[in-house]
Amino acid sequence: MASEMSISMRCNRLFATVMFLENKRKDEFWLFESCHASTMKLSTLKLLLPAVAITVQSNSASTIIPPFLDDMRIPVGLIGTLISLSPIFALASRLPLGMAYNHNRARMLIAISVVAMGITNFAYSFAVDSLTFAIVHALNGFAYGAVTTLYMAFYVDSLAADENRSHAMGYYVGSLAVGYSTGNFVGGFIADHFGYGLTFQSAAFLSLIPCALLWLFRSPMGQGAGKAKEKPKVKLTSKEFWRALLEPGLATVVVTALFLNLLHQMSGVFISLYGLAVGMTLTQIGVIRAAYAGVNAVTRPISGHIVNKVGHRGLSYGGIPLQCALLMLIPLFTGFSAILIVYITSGLMRAIVIVANAVGLVQDVDETKVQRGIASAVYNSAGDLGNIIGPSLGGLIAQATGIASVFVIGSLGSTVLFLLVIFAVHRMARS
Repeated sequence: MASEMSISMRCNRLFATVMFLENKRKDEFWLFESCHASTMKLSTLKLLLPAVAITVQSNSASTIIPPFLDDMRIPVGLIGTLISLSPIFALASRLPLGMAYNHNRARMLIAISVVAMGITNFAYSFAVDSLTFAIVHALNGFAYGAVTTLYMAFYVDSLAADENRSHAMGYYVGSLAVGYSTGNFVGGFIADHFGYGLTFQSAAFLSLIPCALLWLFRSPMGQGAGKAKEKPKVKLTSKEFWRALLEPGLATVVVTALFLNLLHQMSGVFISLYGLAVGMTLTQIGVIRAAYAGVNAVTRPISGHIVNKVGHRGLSYGGIPLQCALLMLIPLFTGFSAILIVYITSGLMRAIVIVANAVGLVQDVDETKVQRGIASAVYNSAGDLGNIIGPSLGGLIAQATGIASVFVIGSLGSTVLFLLVIFAVHRMARS
């Protein structure tokens, strides 16, 4: 009997050892596959560098606009309205440029649009009142809308045939965050030490870098063009086109993009003004915004793994309410370090949701029904609407109840409205 028990125990130990080794082998295989899948191709890296350069030159100017307007003694309510002009005109440029998009001529259109952004960045330094600023800011917004619509479509079309799309979109939105982070710090630093005028002029000259990169990497960037052309495209009637845009998958992507940018713009504008109100320097404000974008830059490229595990829709639904909850904590603090920690944590949540939503754009939109350029235009237009509503809504709240209340009332209201709209979208899908 004892001998039988001994044999049984040995068998159990042997079985446990075999299972342990098998599970270990599977884990090592999964880790190898994960690392292999996440390796970025050189051709993809070359596509990302112009995107980084574009966002650096754009954000080095835009990050100092709220304190620049405050320095001009413009009322806080009007600041929100003036800042909203840029996304309004960006929105106006989206659909025409999306319809005009063609892979073969995209590089030239992007370069022209980037130069236009540079010229308007330079013109900011001559804005002496709200009217001249409004004109320059509107033109800058139109150029920005053109650049981002064209380049996103160009990037997706130019990807290598064997590139993982989920990871590629993570790299893309991550590269934008690198540009935002760098631009925020550069803009804040130059403004603090050399003034607003030189900051805007420096941003203008930075526009030459993405133009040079576009032509320097001309050959590698055409690799995906053939692949894009092979996909059949169907001409739709206007009724079929709008029906495709209202499908639940794309509708969810659009709603999420709108609220992501609403929160981003509302918090981004008023974190600068709140920082000034509690005694921070422009450099400290620049560091906060740069750290926020830096967290996005680090998190976005690796968020593709999280999206693959959890699912892009679930992350979109839960991520925005969590980001709002974090933003509501900001008025509890006045110190630089505490605000920095809370704000960059909200940026971490935003980064994951952005990647999830970008993956949704690629996976949930049928390219045979909606052209790549138009899908990019609609996606970015939703973000523009958020950019328009965010500063304006924040300005109204700040005018009525104070700057600190923007983070509480604006965030809570955004959460409720987002969940109601998502619920309505799914109810329409079931009916």
